[in-house]
Amino acid sequence: MRRLKVNRDHEFRGIIHEIIRNKTFQKTKKIRHHSDSVFHHSLQVAYLSYKIAKKFKLDYHSAARAGLLHDFFLYDWRAPKKNRFFEKHGFTHAREAHLNAKKHFKLNPKEEDAILKHMFPLTISPPNNSISWVVTLADKYISIAEYAQRLSRRKHR
Repeated sequence: MRRLKVNRDHEFRGIIHEIIRNKTFQKTKKIRHHSDSVFHHSLQVAYLSYKIAKKFKLDYHSAARAGLLHDFFLYDWRAPKKNRFFEKHGFTHAREAHLNAKKHFKLNPKEEDAILKHMFPLTISPPNNSISWVVTLADKYISIAEYAQRLSRRKHR
C-alpha cells in the first residue's frame, strides 16, 4: 500500500497533534494490526478521512480525529485467548476505543458516532452522519489495502 503523505500536511498534523502526543495513545505503536501497528493504521485512516471530508466540504477536523481514535483499543486481539471477550474483537473493539477516547479526549457527537459505528455492518446500527460514513469507508479501504499488501509480501517470499 502506498503510504499517504501525512507528514507533509501541516493542517492535518495540527488537528491530530494533541492525540498523537498523548502517552496512552502512543501505546498503540506497540500493538500489531493488519500489516503494521494500530498507530500507523489509525494514522492512515485519519488522513484518508480528513482528505475525503475536506474534498466534500464536510467537517474534516472531526473526520481526522475520529479516524485516528477509531481503533484506540489497548490490547493485542491476536494474543492467546485467555478471555472469550477478545474472540469477538470485531464486534467489541469499537466500544473499547470509544471508552478510551472519551477518557482521554473531549469528543463531539460526530466523533463519538464515527468511533462507535466504524465496524458497520458488524455494529447493527448504521452510522448516523456523513463523518461516520467517511471514517467507516476509509477504514474499510485502508484495511483491504493493508491485507493486500501483506498477501503480496507473502507471495513474493
